[in-house]
Amino acid sequence: MYPLEDIQENYRTFDDNKIIKIALNESKGLRKEVLPILKKEIERRNLNLNLITWVDCENNSFSEKETNKLINDISNLTCWKCKARSNSVQAFEINTVISLLILCNDSTKTWILCSSCGQSKKWTSLLTTLFLGWWSKKGIFLTPYTLIKDITNLFFQNKKSDKMLRELIKANTGTLRSGSLDDTSLEKFVATINEASE
Repeated sequence: MYPLEDIQENYRTFDDNKIIKIALNESKGLRKEVLPILKKEIERRNLNLNLITWVDCENNSFSEKETNKLINDISNLTCWKCKARSNSVQAFEINTVISLLILCNDSTKTWILCSSCGQSKKWTSLLTTLFLGWWSKKGIFLTPYTLIKDITNLFFQNKKSDKMLRELIKANTGTLRSGSLDDTSLEKFVATINEASE
């Protein structure tokens, strides 16, 4: 572990872009005692003070109670795909294997959808993998593994969804903390996750 004096000296030698990158992308992984050094460096350089707000948001982890409330609020949102409102919006892990000769495309995507849309997407992925996953050396081994894993996960969807939503909330603390956590903000958050998987 580096002494704080060395970290402070290193931060002074970094250029502005490096400091901005640390604030935006790496501040969550920093030791608590390093955060004041980063914030002081942002102030010293007269960088955008919103960076300090972002660092504070990223490092203000949600409590168990807050996380449970967020999961409950997300489950009651309007489905991003079909626009139906129900209390069954969940996170789905969609794995697809498509292979041909020497090429093998193995993708894992996260979707937050209502149960109906999520199950439909899951079954489409399973059928795609079943018919198109076997046609390469890698695909021969990867396809049965993916099919067994995904079919097994169907029986534990609620548990899997809860785990995935907790991971998404933890990974996106800054984004969620900087919003108002109302339905509109949560719908934007869900849309961002789903659009990244399209």
